[in-house]
Amino acid sequence: MLKMIVFDMDGLLVDSEQVYQRGWIKVANDHGMTLTKEDMAGWSGRSLKQTQANLIALFGSEELVNQLRQEREAFIQEELVTGQLQLKPYAREVLQVARKKGLILALATSTYQKRAQHFLDYLDFGQYFDYLTFGDQVVQMKPDPEVYLTSLAKAGVTAQDAIAAEDSLSGALAATRAGLPVVFVPDLAAGNAYTEEEKAGLNILMEGASLKVLIDYLQQL
Repeated sequence: MLKMIVFDMDGLLVDSEQVYQRGWIKVANDHGMTLTKEDMAGWSGRSLKQTQANLIALFGSEELVNQLRQEREAFIQEELVTGQLQLKPYAREVLQVARKKGLILALATSTYQKRAQHFLDYLDFGQYFDYLTFGDQVVQMKPDPEVYLTSLAKAGVTAQDAIAAEDSLSGALAATRAGLPVVFVPDLAAGNAYTEEEKAGLNILMEGASLKVLIDYLQQL
């Protein structure tokens, strides 16, 4: 019996992955360097710690990477306050439908609490969640299952009574390893299209181009 849905945030509920990419490209260009979407392939769903080594390899020093991060954070904030960063299609609707169905809702994100909470507050969707787990509140990041196992433990729900909603391969693998069936909605806006070979081994309950696939499923319950 379905009791709980655990949602990822970036690229699934918030249209942030492409903003993150544009931010990195901009700050790199501002410093006379080139960064492409191809360079950032596979970063979706991963945390600051996990991408740090990639960035140091690309830019040459940790000091420069930290400076670029600060500039990119300013870019993200500007995109948010000017309305360029929004919820993904059907994000608010799926949360509302799940609420009406009486389901427990949790957020399990690799994003650190400060930024994630800012998104929740500014875009006004934090009120839908019963439990929040952020990237800086766990030891191991996706694709490790810790963030999903933590969400289940907080709610006192077993994996058999829950599903996950994810957009990235890393996140879907984390949910699968936690024993959760996955509603998989790849973030095509950020270039995240996956082959059948890449998805092999994932416990995919359903897959769709938007969160409407989950709305349709819930309305049949």
